[in-house]
Amino acid sequence: MYSRHIESFIETAKAESFTKAARALYIAPSSLIQQIDLLEQRLGVVLFERGHRGVTLTEAGESLYRDAVDIVRRSDEAVARARRIQRGEGAVRVATSLLMKCRMLPGIWSHMIEEAPGTRIDIISLESAGVQPGSYLRGLGVSYDVMEGLFMSELYQDRCLFLELLRVPLCLAMPRSPRSASADVVDAAMLRDLDLVMMKQGVSADYDAAHRYLADLGANRVTEVPFYTMELFADCELNQRAIVTFEMWEDIHPNLVCIPFAEPYSMPYGLIFPKRPSGPAMKLYQTAKEMLASERA
Repeated sequence: MYSRHIESFIETAKAESFTKAARALYIAPSSLIQQIDLLEQRLGVVLFERGHRGVTLTEAGESLYRDAVDIVRRSDEAVARARRIQRGEGAVRVATSLLMKCRMLPGIWSHMIEEAPGTRIDIISLESAGVQPGSYLRGLGVSYDVMEGLFMSELYQDRCLFLELLRVPLCLAMPRSPRSASADVVDAAMLRDLDLVMMKQGVSADYDAAHRYLADLGANRVTEVPFYTMELFADCELNQRAIVTFEMWEDIHPNLVCIPFAEPYSMPYGLIFPKRPSGPAMKLYQTAKEMLASERA
């Protein structure tokens, strides 16, 4: 779908070496250098600064690299969709994991099969596929068509189609103890000497608001992580640390006690689709949207 010169450019940018990139592409370094030279001539742009220790992207090269990666991803998505259409596939591939459980989709699916009885559902395990938390969007529209979960407004912005089903309250999850058992709400006294784990700021405007609230309340021993994993919940339990989580996730960490915030902070939760869903996936989106509108009427 796209020029092999673009593929060569991306591989060279990642490897920062003509030799390493050529090895990954199974071509001679001289052929790769010729491809990059031709690409630079055709574009009229210098893409790499070349030196004895390798190559680095110029400012113009960095700009093209970001766009080129997106072009390749969109091209792969387009080909995957076309192949599914040609094969006449009527399946919706649903991504699931321990952190991305399908809690609401089964109820929506019962309406879906009434509208499109020939459609089937294929479950894609993100753990089995080796997809890491924080990378879920990369396979959306390529390896799977929809996933159910929290919407990270800043991280997911303009990268997917989101249908909000509800808002889920944030809370503080702590190891079971007399202290946590007697707590009604999160307060300043609780936070004063508490080791607290939170996602890094900048992934969600709603989550950031809760972050500021806890800081104003007195949280001063905060460890920020890029994303949550099952191992992180186990670590909090074993090392007596608290973690900001969601009431809906109580089944994920049954040995941690959820304590609500005194102020209502929540995040949107729903179905996450690629920006250009396949036919069956778009039908699921429309069915869920109509069902939601009917319930709220």
